[in-house]
Amino acid sequence: MNCCKTNNEKINNNIWQEILSLDAKFNFKRITQNSQLRTLYLRRRTQIMRENSVKCKDEDTLQKRRDYLNLRTQILEQKFGQSFENSSLNSYSLQNRSRANNKTSTVDSISLNLDMKDNFSRKLNNFTNMSSILNPKISNLNLSRESLHSNQRSVNSKQNYDELFCGQVNHVFNNHTGSVTGVKFANNDRSLLASCSFDGTLAICQVIPTPATMIYKLEGHKAPIMDMQWSTTNDLIVTASLDATARVWQVTKGKCMRILRDTVNSEIFCCCFLPINENMIFTGNSKGLIQVYNLSTGIIASKNCLQKVNGKVQAMCFDSTGSNLWVGDNNGAVHLFQFNIYNLKLNKTKKIISNNGYSITSLSFKHLNSKESALLVNSMPNFLLLYKLINSDIQSIRLRKRILIKQNELMIKSTFCPVINKKQQNSSLVCSGSEDNCVYIYDMDFDEDPLIVKLEKHEYPVIDVGLNYDLSLLASGDNNGTVIIWKMNNQT
Repeated sequence: MNCCKTNNEKINNNIWQEILSLDAKFNFKRITQNSQLRTLYLRRRTQIMRENSVKCKDEDTLQKRRDYLNLRTQILEQKFGQSFENSSLNSYSLQNRSRANNKTSTVDSISLNLDMKDNFSRKLNNFTNMSSILNPKISNLNLSRESLHSNQRSVNSKQNYDELFCGQVNHVFNNHTGSVTGVKFANNDRSLLASCSFDGTLAICQVIPTPATMIYKLEGHKAPIMDMQWSTTNDLIVTASLDATARVWQVTKGKCMRILRDTVNSEIFCCCFLPINENMIFTGNSKGLIQVYNLSTGIIASKNCLQKVNGKVQAMCFDSTGSNLWVGDNNGAVHLFQFNIYNLKLNKTKKIISNNGYSITSLSFKHLNSKESALLVNSMPNFLLLYKLINSDIQSIRLRKRILIKQNELMIKSTFCPVINKKQQNSSLVCSGSEDNCVYIYDMDFDEDPLIVKLEKHEYPVIDVGLNYDLSLLASGDNNGTVIIWKMNNQT
């Protein structure tokens, strides 16, 4: 009887996960204008899934839910068009609606047909040694004429940036006794901020309205926390720790809901949610192992989703489609993996970038427009690098800008600044910490003097930075445990 109940629960969980994944795939097509409404919709659907998945259902109810999933799939595909074409296990294409022009465009199309794999591998052979592209003098920076014109139109004058960024200190938090290793605002939220620290704690704060206050200080890790990320719906946070565990925290309740233990008992340096299904969590450890966990069960999702690189996995990030995973290690390499959500298989493609053995400490990915994407990299020693791709084609990756920053010893991180108006749609505005105790904002499309803002109130090296979605506030955490909230414009 218990065995039957357990099987029904597993089937029930799988059905609800498929329903949530289906909603996430069509979310951009259903709600094209309001990003906050998309987030609220997915949050509510996730809550319903959790409330119902804990209940064991009989076979009749499970069959009704299967019928509901099939019917909902048909209705959404008839109304919005098929989100996935040729969706067999061997071949599929990902399509997404561009936020800039609300027109359907292909953002990533990689055939998984076995007959295409050899051809794909041959195309990637040109990237076995990418160290030469780190030198702008010998780099081939020939972007398409159309994308270059688009970038030129998107660059604002520095006078406009001076009006946009005032850089005033709004609040100072001293919630941590060790170095701050991560600061991140919640998705599409102006006020919720989370910070993690070398002291093993996670702090959740509300910075608007004033005065800013700490809501929770969550303890549980037995060693330093190295990385953290909000879920898409902002109701969960995942943290990665050197105690060989990742923990998932419920934001509203302020407690740990799941402990994910590393399969080889190794230190975990980085973590992230799968963008289109927050039930999948990815981690990278000190032995170079990339693992995918099922949040519902707390164990590895599948043996097919275990991959390994040479060196410690110190940074990882997804693109918005959830199909491409970028991974950086302490040997200076950036690897690209493709994740198939249907068979839970993580496929390693190729080492894309090699930085001559120097450590990669941060990765961020952004779709600039329907044709162009960018990858932001922090690399020791002293490099902030911006790479660009055309049509998500790996072969088109080129170094667009290299900036010298102070970084010799610490895990300095950076991020893209959010887009707040159409003029900035294609811009490469980035923010980075530094070991010289300053916060820097650059426009990477300026060929000369890309520095826009320099903030100088920290007394210790700035490890990580984060901005809220409307660019009104910036948070920066330093090596002494201090988090400064900066007011970035006069309309906050």
